Amino acid sequence: MRLRVDQVAWRDVGDELIVLELATSTYLTLNGSAKQLWLGLVSGATAEELVGSLVAAYGISVDQAGADTESFLAALLERKLIEPDD
Repeated sequence: MRLRVDQVAWRDVGDELIVLELATSTYLTLNGSAKQLWLGLVSGATAEELVGSLVAAYGISVDQAGADTESFLAALLERKLIEPDD
């Protein structure tokens, strides 16, 4: 999955990431693992790499990290902020 950079603007503000959904002018605030996952998407990480980053950062199981990543990606997909890689 990759971010649809034409649909969002974002700024890293300390412990939070502020995301503006351009189509709806909706602000999202991401922190913790959501911020980490977003920044991973920005850098082009694969879903597997995103899961690995959560495991490494938070010491959670691969299953939990996978479920969290899947949920996060599904929410972004529903908002049309990400799209499948070609």
